[in-house]
Amino acid sequence: LLEVLNPRHYNVTSMVSEVVPIASIAVLLLTGFLLLVWYYEDTSSIPGPSYFLGIGPLISHCRFLWMGIGSACNYYNKMYGEFMRVWVCGEETLIISKSSSMFHVMKHSHYISRFGSKLGLQFIGMHEKGIIFNNNPALWKVVRPFFTKALSGPGLVRMVTICADSITKHLDRLEEVCNDLGYVDVLTLMRRIMLDTSNVLFLGIPLDESAIVVKIQGYFDAWQALLLKPDIFFKISWLCRKYEKSVKDLKDAMEILIEEKRHRISIAEKLE
Repeated sequence: LLEVLNPRHYNVTSMVSEVVPIASIAVLLLTGFLLLVWYYEDTSSIPGPSYFLGIGPLISHCRFLWMGIGSACNYYNKMYGEFMRVWVCGEETLIISKSSSMFHVMKHSHYISRFGSKLGLQFIGMHEKGIIFNNNPALWKVVRPFFTKALSGPGLVRMVTICADSITKHLDRLEEVCNDLGYVDVLTLMRRIMLDTSNVLFLGIPLDESAIVVKIQGYFDAWQALLLKPDIFFKISWLCRKYEKSVKDLKDAMEILIEEKRHRISIAEKLE
């Protein structure tokens, strides 16, 4: 056995000469692959974080999970401007913060895809419903004409007038959205204006703005938290429980308002 294992029985030179070409080819292939990955970022002319061997997509997705969608978008806005490219769930995703670009996207029919977890959108009741998160092209084509009408014509003129009136009304009651130090909570102010404008346009019934705005805020906190979560997150019930309450609270509040509107329509002598 010792004789068999004796290194002198082997021709080391011949072994090295056979192994070196194979190793060289493997190194060259690996180097080529790394260079290909390294220069992948040059395929996009849109500003955004570097690809950097796949680390860029991982960091951008983790940043959205950690900071939340709004804060992460603000972060990238400051770094790259109003139109940028990031990676969400491994897919290239455009963040558009310029109003004219958003107007173009929402007005044209061939923009339909939005990012987001299917289970997350189902959890909050947004999957393939409404306008913003609707990846169903057939349904989008049905909904889109109504949205287009809202962007032009008499509907837009009426909406602008109602918005202006609502802003004036809420500025007269600015103390309702000020904190103890006298600073204005601009987000709450904007939410109240949006709620009031929507109510005038669609329902036209009295409502408690402050209570419903809190429910809306809770709903969108849940939306932001769940939109990018992996599927396994939704299999753990206790993780979803607090978000489930926020979604239910807003849904129940809206059902009460809609039921009140149905009642008013049923007893009205003349429909406007």
